[in-house]
Amino acid sequence: WAARSWGTSLFPPRALAGCDDLIGAVFELGRTLCRLQLSDEELALFTAAVLLSPDRPWLMESKKVQKLQDKIYVALQHEIQKKHSTEDKLSKMVSKLPLMKTICNLHLDKLEFFRLLHPETAMNFPPLYKEVFNSELQYSDPRES
Repeated sequence: WAARSWGTSLFPPRALAGCDDLIGAVFELGRTLCRLQLSDEELALFTAAVLLSPDRPWLMESKKVQKLQDKIYVALQHEIQKKHSTEDKLSKMVSKLPLMKTICNLHLDKLEFFRLLHPETAMNFPPLYKEVFNSELQYSDPRES
């Protein structure tokens, strides 16, 4: 990845200005999830369930994604029960989903703002990052305009 580096950061320091709300929300989510003391298996299944969100507007087969997500939640519930964890652990995990969606939307807002301010850096984001967010944002080469 051929992005310019500013010391230990891949972004110019001014690019992170105004992201305190996003950074704070991410750390708070991390703290609350840590308190749940998820096993590796629980964390992996929860991550899969979150990533397989059927409500993304650009999805073509959301019913298939919903069925897959439902199976992941069943597996997660089974894993929680297998570990003799408290029954409300899954509901506590699911209760974090609105916060995660808020963080995602805030991230997209910040990313769009960053893309407009620093298009040359946004063009050099890693391929996976671009793939994940490409449906939400378009990375155009400013020299083409």
